[in-house]
Order: sequence, then C-alpha cells, then structure tokens
Amino acid sequence: MKRNIDTFKKARKSGFTLIELLVVIAIIAILAGMLLPALSKAKDKAKGILCMNNTKQLMLACHMYLGDNEDKFPTSCHGGSIAEGAWVTGWLTWDGRQDNTNTQYLLDPKYSVLAAYFSNARNIFKCPSDNRISPQQRKLGWTERVRSISGNIRVGTCASKNKGAAAWESRDYVKEVEKMSGLTDPGPSQTWVYSDEHPDSINDAGCFAPELERGNPWIDLQASYHNGAVGIAFADGHSEVHKWTASASQQINPVRFSWKKPNANASDPDVIWMALRNQRKAGHKLPVGR
Repeated sequence: MKRNIDTFKKARKSGFTLIELLVVIAIIAILAGMLLPALSKAKDKAKGILCMNNTKQLMLACHMYLGDNEDKFPTSCHGGSIAEGAWVTGWLTWDGRQDNTNTQYLLDPKYSVLAAYFSNARNIFKCPSDNRISPQQRKLGWTERVRSISGNIRVGTCASKNKGAAAWESRDYVKEVEKMSGLTDPGPSQTWVYSDEHPDSINDAGCFAPELERGNPWIDLQASYHNGAVGIAFADGHSEVHKWTASASQQINPVRFSWKKPNANASDPDVIWMALRNQRKAGHKLPVGR
C-alpha cells in the first residue's frame, strides 16, 4: 500500500501543473503568430511565380502568332461588344453577365487567336490569387470569374477594325504599335503587353496606360495580388512581378466591387513606372524615373 502511495506522489510531481500548461500554450500561440504571416507571404510568392508563368506562356503564344502573321501583334479589344479575331474577348462585370464564366471567349480561336498556341489551357488567363466574386455572383453559385489578365490596348491595332469598339486616340505620350519591329522607344524588353488588372478596373481585355496630361493619370489599373505586386509580361518574352509603392498599392486599392480610380498625379512613382514601359510618341518627354 505504501509503495502505491509513493508511486502516486512521484507521478504527481512529474506531471504538468495548470500554469505550466498555459505557459506552453502561450508559447505555441506566439510562435504560430510569428510563423503564419511568413507562411502566408511564402504562399503568395508561390502564386506569384505561377502567375508570372501564365503571363510568360501568353507572351510565348503571342511570339508564335507573330511568326505566323508577318510580325503583327494580335488585335487588342476595347468595349463591351464581343470581338472576333482579338487576342481574347469578353466584358467582365460584378453582376450575372455570361462573359464572366464563358470559357469559349478564351479557348475558341474565333474569339481568342492565341488559343491555338497554348493547347486550350484556360487557367493561363487566370491569376491563382484572384478569387474575387461579388455577393450577387456567389448567390449564383459561381466560385470565380474566368479572366484576370488584360492586354496593353496600345499594342496591336484595336479589334474595332474587326467588329469591336474603337479605343480613343491617346491624348499625350502613348503610341499605338502594330508590329514587333515598331517597338523602338522603349525596346521590347521594356514594353509591357499582358498584365493582371485590378478586379474592379478590369472589364474588356484592353488595359489603358496612365495618361500624364490628365488631372488623374490612371484610366485602368494593374492588380496587386502578390504581396502588393503585379504579374506582367514584356514583348521580349520575359515576365516579372513588380512591387507597387504608391497609388497602385494594394493598401490603397481594396476590392470594392465598383471601380474607383486612386488619386495620383504625373509624379506618382507607379504612374511613372507604367508610363516608361509603353511606346512613346516622338518629342514627348516623360518624368525621369525607373
């Protein structure tokens, strides 16, 4: 009997007290709080790499198209009508419009001339970090919209010449270019062609560059899905993830399910960065920046 009592006492002495258990739980909670943000950023970085691969694949498809079409870029698309012969078409909204889920506009060569060059992989048009749908669309049972990517409206002639709506003439520095050989200021490595667009800003498949002579230069706005950065492809074939620092940043532009341009001016570093990566008309000077 005495041996059993001694064993019980030893067991009590070797066990956790309530305070010790609470201390261990608190330490685990602190470690989790420190690690989870880092893991979340790592996950976002991995998605950014996948997104960068998508835009790169689009640019490679575009290069093959150029080789088959006398160096001419596929037409860009502007407006709410469904264009034929453009690089892609469809008008995205936050309501129940069928374009939001219609993969035919991505995969049928009648509506997407690049489709023949990437084996009908519809996810190539979709950023893996873009899971935004409106409350109305959620009620319809939707889980996503089909496209996150837009093209530079000034690269390739507008699909209006091919059953679309015309993009207005640029009011200041931006020049429309039809052929790869026309990319001279800047060259192909500094001319953007495809990019994620902000989910509120995106509608047609043509994204306008900021115009510096406007009071607020932004017309459309690139996305900031990847820790405040955007996936963007350039005419030479390379893609990158660019970090925004000012008016295009994710903190300033949360998803509102309606388009509201961020306040900016011609000296905004994000505006300058985008302006320097578009073709420029002769004689138009831009702010110095990188």
